[in-house]
Amino acid sequence: MFFRTLAAACLAVFATPAWAAEQYFDYKDWTVLIETVDTGEDLRVTCSMWTGGDGDPTVGFSISNGDALPPHSFPGVQLTERAVRGHRTVLEDGQAVHFIFDDGDSADARVRAEVDADGFAFAVTDFPYEDNQRVLQAMQRNGQIDIVGPSGPVYTASLSGFTASYRKIAEQCGFSVDGVIG
Repeated sequence: MFFRTLAAACLAVFATPAWAAEQYFDYKDWTVLIETVDTGEDLRVTCSMWTGGDGDPTVGFSISNGDALPPHSFPGVQLTERAVRGHRTVLEDGQAVHFIFDDGDSADARVRAEVDADGFAFAVTDFPYEDNQRVLQAMQRNGQIDIVGPSGPVYTASLSGFTASYRKIAEQCGFSVDGVIG
C-alpha cells in the first residue's frame, strides 16, 4: 500500500497535465481561430481561417505547426457546405465547382460529399494540390470569389480581410507569407 501511494504521489508531481487554449480574431469578413494544445510532449498549434457560415457555406482552410508548411507546401482552400439532419447538400459527390475571381482568374475544384456519424450531410471541395498556391495568391489580390456549381451559383465569398488573416495564421503557426503575399 505504501509503495502504491508513493508511486501515485510521484506521478502526480512529475506528470504534466495537457491543456488547450483557443483564440479568435476577426479581420473584416474573415475569422481566425488559433488552437494550442500542450500534449505534455509537444506544443501543437492549429490555425484556421474562414469566411461565411451562419447558415451559408464557408470558405477557408486549417493548417498545423506539425504539417508541411509554406513555402514548401501550401494549404488547400475548401468550400464547405453543411445541411440540416435528414437533408442533402446542394453540391453532390464528384461534381466540379468553379471558383471565379474578380480579375477573371479561376480554378476548378472537385466535390467530396458525405454524411457524418451524426447523420448530417456535408460537402467539401478540394483543388488539385498543384493549384493550392495559385488559389491563395488569387484570394490575396481579389475582392471576392463567385463559386459556381453545375446548377449555377453556390456562394459568393468576400475576400475582405483575407490578407490580414493569412498573416495572422502565418505568425501563429510559424511560416512565412512568401509565395502568397508579396
